[in-house]
Amino acid sequence: MIASLTRAMIALQLLMLSGLAIAMVRLGWLGWWSALMASATLLLSVRAAIIFNNYLLSGALRQRMHDGSQVPLPQLAARVLQEFWWSMMCWFRLFPVGRPFFEAAGDYGNLPVLMLHGYGANSGFWRPLSRRLRQAGVSHAAIDLEPVLGGLDDYAPLIAQAVDRLCRDCGSERVILLCHSMGGLAARAWLRACGTDRVACVITLGTPHYGSELASYGVGINARQMRPPSADAPGWLGELDAAEDAALRALFVSVYSRHDNIVSPQGSSVLPGARHIAFDLIGHVALGFDPEVHEQVLAEIISARQSR
Repeated sequence: MIASLTRAMIALQLLMLSGLAIAMVRLGWLGWWSALMASATLLLSVRAAIIFNNYLLSGALRQRMHDGSQVPLPQLAARVLQEFWWSMMCWFRLFPVGRPFFEAAGDYGNLPVLMLHGYGANSGFWRPLSRRLRQAGVSHAAIDLEPVLGGLDDYAPLIAQAVDRLCRDCGSERVILLCHSMGGLAARAWLRACGTDRVACVITLGTPHYGSELASYGVGINARQMRPPSADAPGWLGELDAAEDAALRALFVSVYSRHDNIVSPQGSSVLPGARHIAFDLIGHVALGFDPEVHEQVLAEIISARQSR
């Protein structure tokens, strides 16, 4: 669904850019080449403005470094550009061709990894990390969580089927779950429904375990469920929190950024009872692509396999 949607949106944007360029040429404002460049610049500027606005709305620009110091502006600017780059790569390259996949790495009998993407994404999100896992000899699979705007509990049957299939294909009784953003909440919904017998470890990247204020700007049942709970209105997240025990939480490793531009407040990624690994400056989308995060994820996978 997301693949088809992004392809349609790219086609629509190209038509709009072409129409704008034609208008500028006919009005005599610019030549063809300059008109096309101006149209493309306008499109990039709009997308850059959306990302920067997310940094403002989330309060990420006000967050301090791990040692309490102020954020160095050159480093912050570089990381904002990193977030912009990977957001563009997702939208224009990875999502349009994304589809569920399975990569066997010759490690039959070892713990495989099932990857769950976030809100508004698809399995294409995991392709760069998939290459790193393949190089490390880790069998893994990724699925699409659909319906795109459905409830988080709706994904539990899909996850259950994928876990069964991955265990069968890899000769393992359990899996490691690797989840980005909303995918971590979908994993928790599945664990609530099906129990923990099939899971050795759950690694979440930028998951808003206690919701995000920016979810109010999203559409769909899943976006509403990701709004922060309160004492008066615990909502879906509050009910999920109350249903979990210490044994389940001990399975989780929450990897997050103190400067996440989507999870707000950033401390929402802290899940009591889990183990936490915090990074500085990395944006929400970039958590799935940053080389340092990739190495940390691989280390967690290896550790889970060794402690099996």
